[in-house]
Amino acid sequence: MPILQPKLMKQLMKFAIFGNTYQPKKSLHALRLFELLKKQGAEICMCREFYQFLTADLKMEVPVDALLEGNDFTADMVISIGGDGTFLKAARRVGRKQIPILGINTGRLGFLADVSPEEMEVTFEEIRAGRYSVEERSVLQLICNDRNLQESPYALNEIAVLKRDSSSMISIRTAINGAYLNTYQADGLVIATP
Repeated sequence: MPILQPKLMKQLMKFAIFGNTYQPKKSLHALRLFELLKKQGAEICMCREFYQFLTADLKMEVPVDALLEGNDFTADMVISIGGDGTFLKAARRVGRKQIPILGINTGRLGFLADVSPEEMEVTFEEIRAGRYSVEERSVLQLICNDRNLQESPYALNEIAVLKRDSSSMISIRTAINGAYLNTYQADGLVIATP
């Protein structure tokens, strides 16, 4: 992935927001985020599931400009509100779009989602001023001939291929640049980024 150039927020920035839908107590951080973004004149697009969680389940008023459906969206930056699991789900939706992802950690520990709620205001001032860098990550995509798999999902850290039940094994046919290498029998396979 190439390094993306910072975009000054003086030009309207468009943010796509994904969030954890299992932590009602921590959703107040999301409201604070929306206030910060609106104050800076940003466009807010939100994942429909997170929007429904905030508005229907928690009865919050959320200022959004558009709702996101599926993986077909554009944004200047993606914001993940939750922990590393939420960050990884957002990364899966971003795929190969080369949109930078900012993780706001409302969980206990965040390696990927490393901005604390207390740091949000300073962080968005830095983004507005164009003072941020983008850390490149490798992305994996699973392409499978199985008709039960409806999509070709993306992953940030690793992809695990597991057997269907405890008494079976999987057969792994390996090739390098299309040339057959070997076939392995195993309980599973983990493919990881470097």
